Amino acid sequence: MNTVEITTTVSVIEMDGQPVSEVLSDDVEVVEVGVPGPAGSEDITITAGESLGGHRVVTTNAAGHAIYASSATSDHAGRLLGVTTGAASSGATATIRTRGEMTEAGWAWIPGGLLYLSTNGMLSHTPPATGFAQVIGYAMTATTIFIHTTTPVIRG
Repeated sequence: MNTVEITTTVSVIEMDGQPVSEVLSDDVEVVEVGVPGPAGSEDITITAGESLGGHRVVTTNAAGHAIYASSATSDHAGRLLGVTTGAASSGATATIRTRGEMTEAGWAWIPGGLLYLSTNGMLSHTPPATGFAQVIGYAMTATTIFIHTTTPVIRG
């Protein structure tokens, strides 16, 4: 959040019995800048409906709480929230990256490769053979992905 302080100096004089004002100066100064968010990303917070690990794809249950998404569960098709930024206990607040960059030092993705939802919230370079296929994003580097979910393809 930016707070801007504006100081205006005005002179008021009287001319022919009428007040006339003249702006002598306007000084603008930014006095407060908030903490910047992650570059190029969008995060939401939601209650975890089960214990969630970090960097896993989630959807919501009937209560509106985050649970692991699965390509084997047809009800999850097109209802993905994004990827957890860290672990969260059931009932705790989970932070979900809905779009943008995410880095995890332990990843070993193939740069440029698409990332699909697998089962139990896992990401995979391999599209599922059954259920539905939905691209979650792509690998920018071995340890950084860009999250951008697409329309699911239902496998018959």
